[in-house]
Amino acid sequence: MAGLAESCGSNCQTRIDANDQQQLAFANASGADLVTATSRRPFRTEDGTAVLNVEVFDAINGKGWPLLLFVHGICESAETWAVQHLASSCLENSWRLFVLELEGHGLSSGRRGVCGDFRRLEQHVVEFVKQSAQEEKVPYALCGTSLGGVLAAYAAERISRSNEDYATRFLGAALVAPAVGIAPNAVPPCLIVEALKMMATVAPSAGFLTPVEDPSYYACPPDSERNFCGHWPLATSKMLLEVTSKKVRADQGSGELTLSVRSLLVVAAQDDEIVPLEHVQDFYGAARVAKKELLEVPGAGHGILFKGGTAKFVLEKLFRWLNTRVEDLWL
Repeated sequence: MAGLAESCGSNCQTRIDANDQQQLAFANASGADLVTATSRRPFRTEDGTAVLNVEVFDAINGKGWPLLLFVHGICESAETWAVQHLASSCLENSWRLFVLELEGHGLSSGRRGVCGDFRRLEQHVVEFVKQSAQEEKVPYALCGTSLGGVLAAYAAERISRSNEDYATRFLGAALVAPAVGIAPNAVPPCLIVEALKMMATVAPSAGFLTPVEDPSYYACPPDSERNFCGHWPLATSKMLLEVTSKKVRADQGSGELTLSVRSLLVVAAQDDEIVPLEHVQDFYGAARVAKKELLEVPGAGHGILFKGGTAKFVLEKLFRWLNTRVEDLWL
């Protein structure tokens, strides 16, 4: 990652040499019939403190296609089954896919798996959208899963309130199993939580009594090293708990998060073991947007895009929604 950071100037794309081409998402999947990223567009953040990796899935005749910008969940990267399913569906539906790897994830800079500042992540997603949309000059939509779904919601809010030119081509946001709540049994007792919060300030990278991430069921290819494995860092756990238990609900109540975007699609798993269905329903109900749709997927858990069956069902609905939004833009 150091070489990438050194080669990238202020808010610039970098050329990928022959050795770096081997790092393209899914490029090292031997014997697998997978869609491989066609290029990478790493960029330096506006504050100059991070270099974030963006994987591009394109087609030879893809110039002018609408653009889907995707943000993954915590501990994940561009090498997951969710991204693979999305990439395949994008090509089938004549869309291009750009995938942001969050700070501390995948090939982006930062301490491995450490995401302690939600506002910082939100700003990075906004910069990702702005840079991609300004370069491509085509209609685009924003999509995210889990933590990425919440980040997409906040970024969509800021884009919709912007007077900049790139905001006029924004079609809307699709939030898949967004982390807008938390199951009570997923949270330790109160005394332990308070102790861990204090520990997070002095040892943000440490993993102690935090959830254990096992990426084996979603990593693609199976031997990918891009996804985080092991106990979540304390800082990341603290940030996620605050977002899911307090922040989203408070911001919707205060009017900071109205989700008054052009169009909104929320996908919820009926058997979500992490974010209970009723939390997503409440979040959706509070969204102040005229064109909104809630898709509840039976028999699906939190990793709704990882399994082929549920992913196919969701993606068929997603691209129907996306293509309708493109048609609406030109009416």
